[in-house]
Amino acid sequence: MGDNVHPIQLEQVLFTRSIVIAVHDHKPSGTAQINPGPENVINLTPIDGQANRYQVSMNSKFNSNGDSAYPYIIDMECIGFFSVDSKLPKDEAMRGVMITAHGVLYGAIREAVAWITGRQPFGPLMLGLSVLRSPQQELPKE
Repeated sequence: MGDNVHPIQLEQVLFTRSIVIAVHDHKPSGTAQINPGPENVINLTPIDGQANRYQVSMNSKFNSNGDSAYPYIIDMECIGFFSVDSKLPKDEAMRGVMITAHGVLYGAIREAVAWITGRQPFGPLMLGLSVLRSPQQELPKE
């Protein structure tokens, strides 16, 4: 295996918040419901005193305002711990950890939501994809 080992390793994933609330006023329409996209906040932090180790938290919210067009209000937070090969330059390490963490943590959130909602009154909810984007810059006013 030696040279084919990925330079970023996942150490642990854990949930710090798992909130799924059925919207009581929701009326299932019998047709596939398009759910609101996620409101994601992802934060990467180097772990103090531990070279090449990072903590990444991801908070995903869906239907925060409780719109009855959607079956659930969801607020999930997941944290991952990652280690990086010391040969990787710091900027590449941080970019790689952010990309890897986004996929791993959002995947864990999707799986948890499907499992939890599968035991709720409106049935399982399969969340769509989440796209990792750079923070949007405000456009200059003309």
